[in-house]
Amino acid sequence: MGALILSGGGSAEQNGKAHEAFVERLDQRKPLLYIPVAGDPEQRPHEESFRYIKNCLKPFGMSKFKMWTEINNRSLEEIQTYSGVYISGGCSFKLRRLMGESGFDRILLEYYKQGGVVFGQSAGAMLFGEAPSGGVLNLVEGYRIWCHYKPENKREIDIVTRRDGLQILAMKDGGSVLVSDKTIKRVSGGIYIFDRGKKNTIQ
Repeated sequence: MGALILSGGGSAEQNGKAHEAFVERLDQRKPLLYIPVAGDPEQRPHEESFRYIKNCLKPFGMSKFKMWTEINNRSLEEIQTYSGVYISGGCSFKLRRLMGESGFDRILLEYYKQGGVVFGQSAGAMLFGEAPSGGVLNLVEGYRIWCHYKPENKREIDIVTRRDGLQILAMKDGGSVLVSDKTIKRVSGGIYIFDRGKKNTIQ
């Protein structure tokens, strides 16, 4: 298995530790693959997002980057030429639809199983949990991912955990975790697990 870093969202400064942990696991001789397809290019052009993420990661030593705004007709062999994959935020439903329709979800899953390093930011993080409706990769088995967590979300989260029978891994802006071999380790920020009315803080 590879390594998966999930971020609950937030600013470049809030995600500094998560980005550093990600870059540390990359073979920097190869470019990093950036996938912004969850975003709305009408609101924020993909090229602008690409410049932003390069500015986030360059301070930690990453210097080679490639962006894909089209994920149809891709292959495992193609993705393996990159040091890692960064999936940014936007609309989680759009991302799940595009991943499923293109078959890229299966390629990404195989990439991870063969040792690939992946970063999921916000909607990109939600892709890797569980969901009753399916369409996610379920690499954080038994957990639904909740990003941009705020204390006022607790009541809604309690309803969801009781209704769906899933635990929720909730991350504040700036909160991030490392998932490897089905273990979850806090990297930064506020991380919580909710299970039918109970809330535990991950230290």
